[in-house]
Amino acid sequence: MFGRSAGGGKGLGVFLTETQRQRYDDTVRLLLSAGYFRARAPALKPFDKVVGGLCWCIGGSGVVVDVDIFYTDELPLGSKIKLAENVVTVLRKMKCPSPLQAHQIQGNDYEAIFPCVQWLVRQVLENRKRMGDYVRQYSEMMFGKEYYVPTSGNGGSAGAAGGA
Repeated sequence: MFGRSAGGGKGLGVFLTETQRQRYDDTVRLLLSAGYFRARAPALKPFDKVVGGLCWCIGGSGVVVDVDIFYTDELPLGSKIKLAENVVTVLRKMKCPSPLQAHQIQGNDYEAIFPCVQWLVRQVLENRKRMGDYVRQYSEMMFGKEYYVPTSGNGGSAGAAGGA
């Protein structure tokens, strides 16, 4: 049951049961579907993929957080522990419905991490939709200020406002 390591069996030293392995794979697929493509990088360790994905999702959710969640590769162990604690703090502030503890992130407890990632990805997708709607409304408003668009019964041609 043990023996397969996370990260495609590359011998990264993180051994998972089949259930944990499946949850890890589901978590990575979910992060990829949301647009976090660093999860594909074979050189990254599972912890780095998941924590990087959590930080990316928090940033993409549009929620303003007053906690340092800046993620970079090859953080020292102490910084990784602090980052996991900060991610948990932010999830609590965001009112994530799935409780998560820093030791679960550090210990690669994908059964506990997966529901949080699911919730965060939903937040990212909702924020994208909200921002997309906002940008579309703004662009239509700006277009309407600059250009005249005739209706089909008008018979005129489109052109710059006041440029006839």
